[in-house]
Amino acid sequence: MYFHYPTFFKLLRLSFSRKYFSPRHAALVILFLVPFLLLRLFVCCMRLLDHILYPDFKNQAVRAPIYIIGNPRSGTTFSHRLLAMDDQFTYFKLYQTIFPAVTCYKFFALTGRLDRMLGHPGKRLLNIISNRSFKGWETIHKTGPEKAESDEMLFMYGMLSPLLGLLFPFLADMDDATFVDFMPEKSRKKLMAYYYSCLQRHLYATGPDKILLQKVALIAGRIEAIHTLLPDMRIVHLIRHPEESIPSLISMFEVTWKSLAPHLAEDGRACREMADLICKYYLHLHEVEATIPREYLLKLRYT
Repeated sequence: MYFHYPTFFKLLRLSFSRKYFSPRHAALVILFLVPFLLLRLFVCCMRLLDHILYPDFKNQAVRAPIYIIGNPRSGTTFSHRLLAMDDQFTYFKLYQTIFPAVTCYKFFALTGRLDRMLGHPGKRLLNIISNRSFKGWETIHKTGPEKAESDEMLFMYGMLSPLLGLLFPFLADMDDATFVDFMPEKSRKKLMAYYYSCLQRHLYATGPDKILLQKVALIAGRIEAIHTLLPDMRIVHLIRHPEESIPSLISMFEVTWKSLAPHLAEDGRACREMADLICKYYLHLHEVEATIPREYLLKLRYT
């Protein structure tokens, strides 16, 4: 699994710097990183097992996937979950992005069957945990372990996702995490090789002959890298006016910022940095899409 150490150490340095430090935020950073790194270590071990138990996943082709994209709060989730009801597609569920290993997929499928035989006690417990974990987001973005979801967690594991801004509201200082397309080529290729292996594992475990259906609202900063990796990808771009999408996204992030880092949310700096980043995303998507053949790109206005 790819891990971008420069971003990891930079975020730690910023969190404990004189400019941004607070005991509350520092404690939460530690409380997040310890289980996060342990979880990542576990997933790494499971992915190593894949090479022993399911080595054929490496031969899995990723053919003409469909990517529903758009800047956040542009209707991508609704469109994705609607299309996901069609059996010709396979898509990531939230838990599959957290445990991107064939071994984990098979294990959870087995425990799911046992849980159904026992009357769903595990599912009820999972729903309770999920409801508490996503409290405050119910009216903004409904999600849960079994919900169709973006593959953003795959990039979180690499410390290269703008979603890191939820805990580390220093978006202006997270160049690599927010714009993979501008990273050095060597690092970008390593990240994309890891990403491709995740897609292979998913297709191998859920439907080798199915069409991969993706929804990635934060893809703008890595759209060029992914298109280079998957030149036959088909893109559905949902476009919403920035004066509507940006305030909606900021409201979504503020729920977490006010809880985890209230001292950093007070002056509005984090909100301004988020707005500036999304404006750059709009421009970058426009520039990259100009190079994509028209038959592979469909643009739809969000109304």
